[in-house]
Amino acid sequence: MSLDSTASLFVMLGQTAEKTVAKLEDIVPKESLLLSQAYDLALLAPDTVRKAVEASEPYKLFFAFEAYLRQMIVEVLSKEGQDANWYDKVPKDVKDEITRLEATEEIKSWMSLGSRDKSALMTLPQLLKVIEENWKEGFDDLIRDKGLIQEARLLVHLRNTICHMSTIPVEEIERIKQTMRDWFRVVAP
Repeated sequence: MSLDSTASLFVMLGQTAEKTVAKLEDIVPKESLLLSQAYDLALLAPDTVRKAVEASEPYKLFFAFEAYLRQMIVEVLSKEGQDANWYDKVPKDVKDEITRLEATEEIKSWMSLGSRDKSALMTLPQLLKVIEENWKEGFDDLIRDKGLIQEARLLVHLRNTICHMSTIPVEEIERIKQTMRDWFRVVAP
């Protein structure tokens, strides 16, 4: 066996061992989760922190996707030639829920959340409902296929799972990525 082959085998075995050890529940993960400079949750609850790191990727995907949908809704429903107030075109049941959430935000004003606009209070299903119910307001030209809305609706359960502090399997993360690729391929090529 050549020196290069031996070195390659050594590196490969090292990587395999590192992955195997990283999966052990009691091994402290590489990532820290600091409550303060002196208090790292990774030392106290290594398996929980490992799961939090695993859940962070799909969470970030949903964060970006929903922010994109919010911005798109406000822009499409606020186009010139239409009513200037996009919110007038939001379905009544969604408006009712937003009004309820705004009241809660008012009560919790002691929290430093700052002011959030109405679009920030909509959930993924509500965002999709606004798009579908205003399809002819410009979403038909932009999205072009209502099948994308249905595809995104399939992600709602995965989104809720992640947002309620649970992990999901890699194959479901791939489903999220594929759906979002489909959306961005069509809507923002």
